[in-house]
Amino acid sequence: MEILPFNACDYRCERCLETERCAVFRMGKERDERNFALGRETEGIEAALRDVKEIFAETTEMLLEKAEEMGIDLDEMDDTERRDPFEEAKQDPLYQQAYDFMIRTRAFLERAEPLITPAGQEFYEDVVWHHTIVPAKTFRAIGSDDEPEIRFDAVNSAAAAIKSLTICIMAFGELALRYPEISEECRGLSKTAADIKRALRERFTECSGRQFEADESRGSLDFPA
Repeated sequence: MEILPFNACDYRCERCLETERCAVFRMGKERDERNFALGRETEGIEAALRDVKEIFAETTEMLLEKAEEMGIDLDEMDDTERRDPFEEAKQDPLYQQAYDFMIRTRAFLERAEPLITPAGQEFYEDVVWHHTIVPAKTFRAIGSDDEPEIRFDAVNSAAAAIKSLTICIMAFGELALRYPEISEECRGLSKTAADIKRALRERFTECSGRQFEADESRGSLDFPA
């Protein structure tokens, strides 16, 4: 079996059989323990973005150490050569689209919750989980893009976002079939998810056909007319 690609997961560890050998699971657990000890939030998009920013800082430190090993003096670089990938990622239209998708989906979930019966609970929970992963992974993919040393991280993050979008599309289709009163909203959110997914594929072409993406054929359910 292949070594698990770093950051190419959706953090649904309770459904995973590879946690014992997964660096993402181990590091996530350590991060949660640290956040708990510091009294910091561990859930939600703001907590996710804070963690991503800290990961970027750790990555930068590793790259600085690598540059020193290679004899590269980064202090000699012009200010115009320096860039802040965290700030750039926040302003990127693709990330803003993914963030808007999360906000719209969160509002939808609040409105839909009273309608959900046991028959739709699984699909509702899929959207609850995966809609927050979309902006977090998109943000990380954009922030790691154009950096050859961590390009693999960008690709893995984009693939994880695509997987979560596929699962959301599948779930929206199932919810629309079961609850006609929310079918139009499901249709709109599904279309937005498909647009973001397409944009990620165009930007991160290496994601096409990756083994850890959800089955595409199951993500194309017809909505009720």
